[in-house]
Amino acid sequence: MLTSSISSPSECTAQALADFEKLVLEGGAVDPQGLMQRIRNAFRLLFLRASDGQLVGVGALKHPGPGYRNRVFADARATTPSDGYRVELGWVVVAKSHQGQRLSTRIVGELITFAKNENVFATSRADKRAPRFASDHGFKVNGKPYPSGRGYDLVLYLRNAARFPDAK
Repeated sequence: MLTSSISSPSECTAQALADFEKLVLEGGAVDPQGLMQRIRNAFRLLFLRASDGQLVGVGALKHPGPGYRNRVFADARATTPSDGYRVELGWVVVAKSHQGQRLSTRIVGELITFAKNENVFATSRADKRAPRFASDHGFKVNGKPYPSGRGYDLVLYLRNAARFPDAK
């Protein structure tokens, strides 16, 4: 059985933050430079653990600065301004041993409850897996795929809180 916990980074132990960082790095889709500080600056962190305590999934809600948001929206040639999307969903990673079980959809679903009244953006690799989590939780592609600088393209997804007036 898998259990999840969601905390602010300040509530996490140093070991929990190190475990979170390790799994994010194993996912391979993030710049490691300054990652721990970015994790500490996040709004909420989700830890998904197996019954033996092994960390098998993570995700976060972040409040990135306007410079980063503006760059992402510009790179994606978004059709809406970035200032309406101040919350970012990110670092959704599932350990290789547990992939294929729709755990990323679970992670996104649990995190999104903490941003129910806010517009949220996310970026993901331009591949076939990402649309599952996106469509299940109201995210829509905006703009065009753009180079990540890491050898693959990224897609910008937006979730408009107004579409979910009954969100709990």
